[in-house]
Amino acid sequence: MRSALLIILCGITCVVCGTREEVDVTSSMDLTPLAKEFVILLSQEDYGGCVARFDQTMKNGLPEPKLQEAWNTVLSQAGGFQNQIGVRQTRESGYDIVYVTCQFEHSRIDIKVVFNADQEVTGLWFRPAK
Repeated sequence: MRSALLIILCGITCVVCGTREEVDVTSSMDLTPLAKEFVILLSQEDYGGCVARFDQTMKNGLPEPKLQEAWNTVLSQAGGFQNQIGVRQTRESGYDIVYVTCQFEHSRIDIKVVFNADQEVTGLWFRPAK
C-alpha cells in the first residue's frame, strides 16, 4: 500500500523515457550537490527555496502550496524525514537525473530530481528506494 501511494508524480514534469545510462562525472557536470541541497531545503520545508530552483514549467505546475501538499503526503505515508543516505546520477533522454535516497521514519524513498541544461529542476518524483 505504501509503495503504491509513494509513487507520486509532482506537478508538471518532463517526460523521461528511453535507456538509462550512468553518468561519468568526469565528462558530465556533477549535479549531486545541487540535488542534495534541494532535498535539504525540502526537508526543512523551505518551499520557496525549492520553487526558486524550478524551471518556469515547474513553477507554474507546482507552486509552493502544491509542493507543500506533495511533501506532506510523503511525510504522512513514510513518516518523518531522517536523513540522506545515498545519491546517484544518471542521464536519460537528454536530462540529468539525480536520485537522492532518503531514510524516513517508516521507509526509504528515492527523491528523483531532474535537471535541464540550465541546471534548473524540471521534474520531481518520490518513489520507494531501490
